[in-house]
Amino acid sequence: MKAYILKLTFEYLEPPVWRRVILPAGATFNRLHETIQYVTNFQSRKSPYHYFGIEIDDNFITNNVAILEEYKGQKFVGQNVKQPTRIKIDSYIEKYGQLVYNYDFGDDWRIRVELEETVEDYYFGYPTLLDGEGTAPPEDVGGPPGYEEFLKVYYDPTHPDYLSTYGWAEQQSYLPLDIDEVNDRLKSVKYKKTEWQQIDHDNYFVLSDKYRGADYKDIDDIPNKELVIQYAEACAQLYGVIETSKFLEIYNAQNESSITSGDLQAILTDPHNTKLLRSKYVYVYRNALVHETIEHFGDYDKLMPKVSGKPYYVPPKKELLRYTDEFYFEKTTHQKKLANMLAKDYFGGSTVKVHEEISELVFQLQVFDVDFQQVVKEFLGRFEIKDIKHLNEYVQAISMIANTTRTWENRGHTPDELFQMERHHLNPLPTAAVPFNVIDGGKVGRNDPCPCGSGKKYKKCCGK
Repeated sequence: MKAYILKLTFEYLEPPVWRRVILPAGATFNRLHETIQYVTNFQSRKSPYHYFGIEIDDNFITNNVAILEEYKGQKFVGQNVKQPTRIKIDSYIEKYGQLVYNYDFGDDWRIRVELEETVEDYYFGYPTLLDGEGTAPPEDVGGPPGYEEFLKVYYDPTHPDYLSTYGWAEQQSYLPLDIDEVNDRLKSVKYKKTEWQQIDHDNYFVLSDKYRGADYKDIDDIPNKELVIQYAEACAQLYGVIETSKFLEIYNAQNESSITSGDLQAILTDPHNTKLLRSKYVYVYRNALVHETIEHFGDYDKLMPKVSGKPYYVPPKKELLRYTDEFYFEKTTHQKKLANMLAKDYFGGSTVKVHEEISELVFQLQVFDVDFQQVVKEFLGRFEIKDIKHLNEYVQAISMIANTTRTWENRGHTPDELFQMERHHLNPLPTAAVPFNVIDGGKVGRNDPCPCGSGKKYKKCCGK
């Protein structure tokens, strides 16, 4: 079947952003527009508030409803206004070899569409993304100049607008290129009937095709499967939940042999790997890797709104893979200070038991939906606290540990790190607003307010 191989290149962007697609012949200009939307990060198919226009052969082909209605039978900037659903690209692309697709007249995106090859051996009634380079800009970013400024902020955690920019980009589905994922979605863009559509796809799939490759992934052909499993375990431990798209971004950025979403899907659905991951407390749930704790307590739907818009903390490869040890956590000076306090006051200088206490405390602070006051109460309840000054020192020491613990709710960041990024309206201490009353040498009265800030009497809180 006849088809066109087209190269789509964003104009005025550095570094270059381009896509190579193949479209069955007979595609309308509207189908071309639809394909471009699928292979970029534009979203007019979800929110149709932006329109496109193509000037060619004294025609202005557009889906802008206002222009189509106002200039029906008239000239628009000296050109005939045409609807994109009624005109096929074939004669134009074959005659001129290229055209310019202008999208979102406010942002003024221009994508050059170039005919690279006409073929006769394409057998599918929908487009296929063959290749590409660069992450496509998000919707409503302000055109090429706005995208340039956006990137400066997006990749600078020290910028005062970093958090809001990152959150906005996530809402806009600003994602790196994933050819397998795009081609899976393009299957729904069917505009040409072919013999392939008559096949029972529940029992038959593509073993090999010149353009689309294969539906089936031979897991033995995927490189570094063991390393992918290690990354899955480490990410679940560090983040609690990580979307597979972000997982791929992290893995591919840190390894020379990259994998696709299709490769990852094949690895994760392999029965042996599924069993192996579950033994390492990792589950696959809603296109995400989820720690067993989240899956067991059904916290996924509660956690996602909490983490949405927050950037991921991504350590170097060596540090990230340390999280394959389920007992690993990043050591801090605040933990060491508390350990020394405990060793001196309660363990006769021994650090063996102290390490267990610190580990348990950090893991309690790391997980989702932490009740800080309850954690303090349970921790200090194991020790005999007599002096209110001493109690205050312990509560503050635990507070500092809480501020420097990498938490699931912050996508691996510590509360301190997010505070430094935002620098306003965040309380740097996760304790209650009740101040600590330090009384040198005094003792906590049984009926006094507990210094941990719970609002309860001491005898009903840390003094139990």
